[in-house]
Amino acid sequence: MVVADSEKITLDNIDKQILELLQDNAKYTIREIADKTEKSVTAVRVRIKRLEDELIKKYMAIVDCRKLGYREMVIASLRVNSSQPLDDIKNKIEKMPQVKYAYIVTGERPIIAMFKCLGHEEAMDLIEDLRKLPGVEEINTQIVLDRIKEDHSIIIPEDKKKQS
Repeated sequence: MVVADSEKITLDNIDKQILELLQDNAKYTIREIADKTEKSVTAVRVRIKRLEDELIKKYMAIVDCRKLGYREMVIASLRVNSSQPLDDIKNKIEKMPQVKYAYIVTGERPIIAMFKCLGHEEAMDLIEDLRKLPGVEEINTQIVLDRIKEDHSIIIPEDKKKQS
């Protein structure tokens, strides 16, 4: 999804500090953030509210799924045909609660989905559900053997105008 320049928001260094702090620990109090940024509680509260309105999608706990018994992580790439519009397939995948990440990509298999399952049988059932979607011709799957890195944060970019 390409974001037009008119949709981008401008962040100053304080906004960036606040975002980095919230990505590190969303449970920081406004007082703690104010202390770390050397700004007033009121100023931080106003900035966070604006960031929540314009940029922050939601706050969430990142759960160690392995400790809940999730043993299978599957990456599936789907080859589709033109019998169904890509948006129809996309909408069906979007409604599947087990699918945690899904992307439209370039190449022979324009959809990539990632899901976590309690075991092999659940993974096989979900793969079969994907295979049955109208318009899906073929699924190429990969089982994740080990997680090297999972990082849900983003690097807050520098303003290119200020760098010049």
